[in-house]
Parts: sequence; C-alpha cells; structure tokens
Amino acid sequence: MLSAGKSPGSNFPAIFDEVASIGAQPGEGVTRLAASSEDGMARSVFANWMAEGGARIAHDAVGNQFACFEWAGKDAPWIFAGSHLDTQPRGGRFDGSLGVLAAGYAARDLHADFLAGCLDPIRNLAVVNWTNEEGARFQPSLTGSAVFCGALALEDALALQDVGTVALRDALAAIGIDGENGEVPPQPEAYIELHAEQGRKLLEAGRRIGIVEGTWAARKTTIKWTGRAAHTGPTPMADRRDALLAAALGIVAFEAAVASSFPHLHRSAARLVVEPNSPNVVVDRATVWFELRGPNAEDLDRAWQLIVPAFKKAAEDTGTRMEIAADTLRAAANMETALLALVEETARTRGFEPLTMHSVAGHDAVALQNSGIPSALIFVPSVDGIAHHPEELTQPEDVEAGLVVLTAVLRRLSEGGCHAG
Repeated sequence: MLSAGKSPGSNFPAIFDEVASIGAQPGEGVTRLAASSEDGMARSVFANWMAEGGARIAHDAVGNQFACFEWAGKDAPWIFAGSHLDTQPRGGRFDGSLGVLAAGYAARDLHADFLAGCLDPIRNLAVVNWTNEEGARFQPSLTGSAVFCGALALEDALALQDVGTVALRDALAAIGIDGENGEVPPQPEAYIELHAEQGRKLLEAGRRIGIVEGTWAARKTTIKWTGRAAHTGPTPMADRRDALLAAALGIVAFEAAVASSFPHLHRSAARLVVEPNSPNVVVDRATVWFELRGPNAEDLDRAWQLIVPAFKKAAEDTGTRMEIAADTLRAAANMETALLALVEETARTRGFEPLTMHSVAGHDAVALQNSGIPSALIFVPSVDGIAHHPEELTQPEDVEAGLVVLTAVLRRLSEGGCHAG
C-alpha cells in the first residue's frame, strides 16, 4: 500500500507546474520541441528533481534520460516507467509530461519507503524521458524509444534533420548531450506508461482509469512535388509549373479517396512546407506530410494504393514531378496481457473500475511492445478529449487516480508481483 497518511499527489502540482511553465506563452500553450533549449531546461529540472529524490541520472546517445533506482542491486532486472517531455508547437501541459512526472513522483515515494524498510524489491526501477516522442521537430516520431529497442539505428536517428536542416545530433549537442553519459540500464522486463487519454471514452463511460489493450496502426508518408520557380506576374499561365497547386490537388484527392472508400480510417494532411515561400514567386517545391491511422495495416496499404495514383495525377496536371520523400508504417500493437491483468486488478483494489480500450494515438509504449518488451499503457481522462492544444486538461482528481494506480503497479512489479517477461 502507499505510505501511511500521505496522499500520493499532495505535492505533485508543484513539479508539474514548474515543467509546464517551460516553453509556455500566455494563450499560446507550451512549445517545447525535442532538443530545443526549452527541452534542455525541462530535462535539467527533471534530472535535478529525480537526483534530489535519490536517483542516479544517465542518458544514452540519443538523449533518452533515465532516473535509476538500483534497489535490488546492480545485476537485478529492471522495470521502466515514463513518457516524454517534448511537446507539439503550442501544445498542452499534460501530453507526455504527466507520464514522466507521475512516474517520477511514484518512484520518489517508493524510494522513501525503501529507505524506511517498507519496500522489498527484487527489481530496479528507471523513470524514463524518451527523446522526440512527438515527432514535431524531427521525423519519425517515437525516435528515442525506437532507438532504445533497436527499431531505429542510432546513426540514422542522429542524422535526422528539422526544417532548418539542423541534425538531431547537433541539436542534442547544443543542450549538452553528446554521446552516452552514465550507465544506462538494460532492456527492462516491463514498461509502464501513464498518459492522458486524448479522447472522450473515459468521460463518456464515467471512469477514471483506462487500460489500453491495443493501439491502431499508423502510416506516415511525406510527398514532395517539384516544379519551377517563376515570377507570379509576367509568367504566362501555360508556362507555370506550380508545386503548390499540385500539393493542393493532391490534398483534395487524398481526402476524397479515403473518405469515399475507407471512411473508418483517420486521415490528415497536417504539415505543408513551400519553397521559396515568397508571395511573388511560383512555388517550385511543396512538401506535404500525410497520415493515415486504422485498426490494421492492411487497410492502410489498400488506401495508399488508391492515393498514390492520385498524387501522380496531380503532378501530371500541373507539369510537376512527384516523389515519395518518406514512408513509414507503425504496426498496431497488442499490449502485454499479463501486465494488463496486473493493472486491472490493482486499479480495482484501489477503488477504480477500469475501462478496457484501444488507443488511436501512438505512444512510446507501442515502440517497446512491438519490439518485444512487455508494456502497459494506462489512461486517465482528458476533458472534452482535447489534445495537442493549449486547452488540454486532466482534472486533479483524475491525476490523483492515475498516481495512485501507477504507484501501486510499480510497487507490485518492483516486489515481483508479475512475471511479464
């Protein structure tokens, strides 16, 4: 049980508000992109807070941070808990940060019990802040967790570039991360992630705890149309090769094709970069980031078979050239059954009837689970389902519920309560 006479979240708002203030602008949400100066400040606050709570701090070469509690000895197995501190541009306070700081708070609470002789662990615990989960600055998303579990090569990750052609390697070095520092824990026997739902299912069901049994697949494709720059005034219309027009036709064709043939898929064209981006120059390069999400990868493949010819036709109709600059598929994940059962039982013993559900969004837990690391994803409600927006909110009583369940789960895992591996 939790430490006697102490509410697990009684002091949680202080550290949460401190991290949430980094990169925040009034009315504009929080902008804390991966490997930015703001990200560096948040990492420092997190590291100092965890060190004060008794943790040994380490990071790997891609910048994943580990706050390590070696309760059971150097050679004992590990469990991980965490999420990410990077945000979307003008994002919310809860996405990612809640999971990192809740895990940190739980670990500090358990460490106090360990020092008091009230915890008998057979596993060590690391609280993890994964690098570039959001994929807002560098693509693909889930970068740090993918590198850790071997799904993405370290050198490929470090070579990723943002729109300003800054490589992730250089961005990390600018905030003091240049290679591995400290002894990074080995692959864990289990990974637990607490996250705001980013949907309305928990609110509609009147539940405070969600247990994610599976996640949707996602296909993210970057299409580039290349035309020819020209003066927007004197250049005859017949001579123009307008890449922005091609992109516009491609976006409309994408929306129409998916809506008519695969209406159950979630679709977006959410990012557009045009060059040279002058009001007096016909666009010679237009790059669009397209995304499809669905319960299985097969439907995503069938949808793309319809869409790619439409993209090529947009190029033909505008005298431009189309190329697929990037195309990644994240498979759907089925989370670890034994861990789900442990979370479900633990939630009920703490007075919460959990809701078993699926997640459309991807999380670091997906990268780990798909690589063979047993993982569990716990949701708490999001007010009105708002996410990636300044109004993102999880109520204090729901944060408290998540802290209670997460702490109890980590206690049971550290003391050997589940053989997930």
